[in-house]
Amino acid sequence: MAVEIINVRNDSIGAEMEIETGDILLSVNGHPVNDILDFQFFTQDENLWLKIRKLNQEIWELDIEKDFDEDLGLEFADIVFDKMKGCSNRCIFCFVDQLPRRMRRSLYVKDDDYRYSFLFGNFITLTNLSETDWQKIETMQLSPLYISVHCIQGELRARMLGSLRGANIKSDLQRLKAAHIKIHTQIVLCPGINDGTILEETIEELARLHPSVQSIGIVPVGLTGHRGKLPAIKPVDVELAEDLIRLAEQYQRRFRAERGTGLVYLADEFYLRAGAELPTSAYYDDYCQLENGIGLSRLLLDEFAELEGQLPEKIESREIYVITGRSAVPVLGKIIRRLQKIKGLQAQLIPVENLYFGGGVNVTGLLTGSDIIRSLGRTYQGKTVLLPEVVLRDGGQTLLDDITVDDIMEKSGAKIITVDGSARDLIGKILN
Repeated sequence: MAVEIINVRNDSIGAEMEIETGDILLSVNGHPVNDILDFQFFTQDENLWLKIRKLNQEIWELDIEKDFDEDLGLEFADIVFDKMKGCSNRCIFCFVDQLPRRMRRSLYVKDDDYRYSFLFGNFITLTNLSETDWQKIETMQLSPLYISVHCIQGELRARMLGSLRGANIKSDLQRLKAAHIKIHTQIVLCPGINDGTILEETIEELARLHPSVQSIGIVPVGLTGHRGKLPAIKPVDVELAEDLIRLAEQYQRRFRAERGTGLVYLADEFYLRAGAELPTSAYYDDYCQLENGIGLSRLLLDEFAELEGQLPEKIESREIYVITGRSAVPVLGKIIRRLQKIKGLQAQLIPVENLYFGGGVNVTGLLTGSDIIRSLGRTYQGKTVLLPEVVLRDGGQTLLDDITVDDIMEKSGAKIITVDGSARDLIGKILN
């Protein structure tokens, strides 16, 4: 695989060897380089042989001596040089298949790449791995990996994923364990399909693979109003959420006694749907599935509690509003109610209903500009409104439906200020 070098850091080995921006890396020690993992793995050695194609098409073969693990100073445009491994499944609960039409093309891309799992914590199914992929995982010790299990029964998992290879989950997990790969697992809970005794069997089987299996995260199925010809799936209701909370607490008590870890963790959304108190921080151990929506609410409340003693008794008169998805109202409501005790401060939430996706989508991160504009109307003209950065794409200024922050300000007349997911930033933006 030929890959373009987009930068050579000054005072690096690459610069010393006269490698330049725009040169093409062809191989390292005779090995093709398909991604950043190959590059880092093959360039650890003290003696290297690099094959480079220069801008003038000359082929340079460079012998390099360096300290073990010393960096060459070469940078590339992406982490994958060949092609991202796409998803070959047809999951009955796939969120991408439930997206409205005519959104950005990139939103319909289905990632199922083990390299992104290792580098970024993306969940993968293991159904598209070649033997070469397996050997790379084992040889390079790509650990931990994040695996979407959903259920341990092979036949049922194959039906849920729409892939016959989904039935191999037990042997796949055993192979990862034998290779000493740590695993964080995910179960997307679909009522009437993989709950009840099937869920308990899945948890029991995964627990037997501990400590290779480091965590079992359970999240509710996300259902939009655009399911088309996908099979009917019931949403998680209050009764099921309450049952799952009790079940998870039982497993936590048992696994802490047996293994010294809670091992099973429920997404915040189960507690919010049940109207139940969130667990304490001890429940989440090292917050290993935070990006999966497991523990975010507890972290926010605990951070706020640490800062509460620093809050002023009064400030100059200030009126401010905070946009949120409906599912976060119980959590943010606690913070806003406390802030409302500060004299001079008027702070309120603006819960936005997600009509764009429809169905039961209520999380803040999936709010669109059109729904926010609809909720604001002109009621907040001239007022300060905080917008969570989680609704913005890649840290930019554009939301999922390609509406920008400037568009929202123009349509609503409100002064929009973005705020990250921390209590410190929220307090700072509200008070200052």
